[in-house]
Amino acid sequence: MGDDTCELGTNDASNEDSRSTKSIKELFSERIICPEELNEFLQGRIHDLTTENECLRRAFEQAEERSRQLSEEKLDSQNTIEIGKESAANKLSELGKKYRNQTAEMEILKVKCENLQATLSVKEDELKRQRAELRQIVKCEGCKDSSGENRSQDNGEEKDSGNSSSKSDNERIKCLKNKLQWTQIRLCESRNTCAALRQEIKKAQKLLCSEVGENVSVTAFSSVPGGWRGRAEQIRNLQQKVAELQTKLSEHDKCQKGSSSASVDRQNLANFRIAEKERRQQIENTARELRQAEVALETSKRKLDASKARIKVLEHELDVARTNIVMLNEKRSHDGCVIEALNERLNIAKARCQECEAEVRNKEHRIERENANIKNELQATQLLVDRLRKRLEEREIEIDKMRNDITLDESLKCRPSLRSDFRSSEGHQVSPFVSPRSLSEPNEYVTLALAAEAERVRLLELVTLLNQRLDKERNEIISFEESLRNERKKCAKLESKLRELEKERVGLVKVDSGYRAKFRARSTSNLRVDEEATGSEKVRFRIELLEEECLTLKARLDTVRQDKANDLAVYKRMLDQARKTFKDACRNKPLAAGGSRSTITI
Repeated sequence: MGDDTCELGTNDASNEDSRSTKSIKELFSERIICPEELNEFLQGRIHDLTTENECLRRAFEQAEERSRQLSEEKLDSQNTIEIGKESAANKLSELGKKYRNQTAEMEILKVKCENLQATLSVKEDELKRQRAELRQIVKCEGCKDSSGENRSQDNGEEKDSGNSSSKSDNERIKCLKNKLQWTQIRLCESRNTCAALRQEIKKAQKLLCSEVGENVSVTAFSSVPGGWRGRAEQIRNLQQKVAELQTKLSEHDKCQKGSSSASVDRQNLANFRIAEKERRQQIENTARELRQAEVALETSKRKLDASKARIKVLEHELDVARTNIVMLNEKRSHDGCVIEALNERLNIAKARCQECEAEVRNKEHRIERENANIKNELQATQLLVDRLRKRLEEREIEIDKMRNDITLDESLKCRPSLRSDFRSSEGHQVSPFVSPRSLSEPNEYVTLALAAEAERVRLLELVTLLNQRLDKERNEIISFEESLRNERKKCAKLESKLRELEKERVGLVKVDSGYRAKFRARSTSNLRVDEEATGSEKVRFRIELLEEECLTLKARLDTVRQDKANDLAVYKRMLDQARKTFKDACRNKPLAAGGSRSTITI
């Protein structure tokens, strides 16, 4: 199809060229006489340029359609890539936040678990201690029971009561063991509080020792109704108390001596019942605390299970994030390859630009040399023309002299016959100068003038051709400069893209997790995608080159048309000047009746 379109374009162009050439011949066939070879050469050149222009125009239209399709595909791919990058970045930021929050929750749960384990170990140690203490208490009670049995041998009634009490004691002992466990737990807590209070009390006692002295209780000061007035008063109060206690002791000793053994047993039973009540209360309290601890343990277990499930979900999310990071690393490597390829292309384009600049410079030097040579030739031709003009002026002066001589001879013929001898003698002397020319022989000076004009026309044609060449070279230089500007713009765009890609590379290096084995395995698959992208880029570059060539050809055609118009104007001016010069010459120098008939033919 492309060949058919080119042939049709050539036929149309040939028809148009034939019409234009016919119109030009009709207009200027009567006025201008140009060499046919030059006309044929120019016509063939115009025909070739028009055919090339139309073929390139068709190819340019096809290339524009392809470039539009490629640009649309490229825009679609770029949009998809940018959307994927933005979504990946947002997901990464969200996953990072979730990961941080979940790690904080995990650490909190780990701390709680460690605290619970510590409390459990403390409780186990306390239970072991309580069991040891219970065993000691059981042993002591067994000893008491044995002593009670020895006494019961003396009293039969007391034996029956002891047996029944021993059975109930075994049941009570079991309850008491549970109460002891609870009491031991409470004791541990109270010991801790007591230790803190003791430290505070020690600090307060150190402050009081300076004024009150050592081994002094604070309760004594609080129990005093009046205010404390010093250390001496405290000593008096202590002495009074000591005296009262001594009297009480003496009375108590007297009472104890008078009391019987039955009163002692009754007191022991009352004390035992009070202790049992206290133990029962302690056991109930410990049971409540154990239930609360079990409920707390169940809640902690549930929380641990939930945290484990959450940890599994987070691990899955971490794997997904790692895969995303690996994909980003692969994209970074792909971008690096693209950057290297673009750098190579930039270097190639720079080298081409430098070569084009060197060629343009060489052409400029050549053109300057040709101009210098042509100027020298023009100077030489101008000197020749000046010489020929001088010779023409000299010959014209001689012709004027000869005409004057001829007029004098005619005047002498009209004189009388008396001077016939003198006239004949002068006629013999003047006859060799008068030799009339034949009508067929042209004038030498006119031929020289025609030759000089022809040479001048040839030189003007050479000058026009050189001017055309100069214009062409200038247009080519302008086109090369435009291409250089475009290449520099492309280089600037590529450099900006390289900087953006390097920034992205620096950002991705910070996120790099070290999965290079997978990257090496997948890099081979990405190379094919790179080759396809480079192929599309090559097509785009070819399209741009074709566009630049079309622009240069259009500029050349414009210059050729301008040159032809200029040539036609110059030919018209030359013809008008030649006609004016010949008319002026005919008016200023009218021919004599019997003079020479020299004609000038053009």
